[in-house]
Amino acid sequence: MTTIATPAFLSRIQALYPTQPSALRNPWFIAAAVAFSASNIPEAVPLVYKHAVQDIDVEDRLLVVRKIKDALFKSGMLSGYPKAINALVALHNELPEELRDKKPLRDLSTSTEALTQAGQEYFESTYGDTSASVQGLLDGAFPDLGYFSRTMAYGYVYSFSDVLSHVDTSFAMISALIASDTPLQIGWHLRGAIRNGASEAEVRAVRQIAIEVSSAADVPRKHAIPDLEL
Repeated sequence: MTTIATPAFLSRIQALYPTQPSALRNPWFIAAAVAFSASNIPEAVPLVYKHAVQDIDVEDRLLVVRKIKDALFKSGMLSGYPKAINALVALHNELPEELRDKKPLRDLSTSTEALTQAGQEYFESTYGDTSASVQGLLDGAFPDLGYFSRTMAYGYVYSFSDVLSHVDTSFAMISALIASDTPLQIGWHLRGAIRNGASEAEVRAVRQIAIEVSSAADVPRKHAIPDLEL
């Protein structure tokens, strides 16, 4: 299936995102890598990386690697960690030693209380005036889920912004959800990306990148893909 990730295909989806001042600031490769991972084509992720760094200075390549890896790590909460693991390993195996991190990027000494606070803040940033109802939905469905979502998913995983901005994290989430055919959550996070600072054009571009990748991967769909509703 790596035949999908041809230079022509990657150039086409790269061009879907609005023009940026530099190649490093175009998050197309985040959206594409996550969409390939969630579509269960992990072997395409190294091809996305190699295509992305063609236009990026050598000294910035570690940042590109970290952006893709953190996006994949975050996407695992949505598309499943087996897929994220396979994509992370596929990319790792193609990297030279100097582009392989040896220590976690996150502060492992952060207290549970601090994670909960960070998670609550990022949750509210993403969901806005719907945050209480969404949190209530999770708490009501299974209280353990509500706690895990706030403290671990949003606190430990998503709120970390030293590598990916909150906007980029929203883009990774949108890509994973579109490839996973989960329309309720797609709608949540299309709007969440706007709340986190993305423009309408940027959100629509990421949505289309994820659609192009998952459609090329023949991901089966039972539902229509929500559009951005403001």
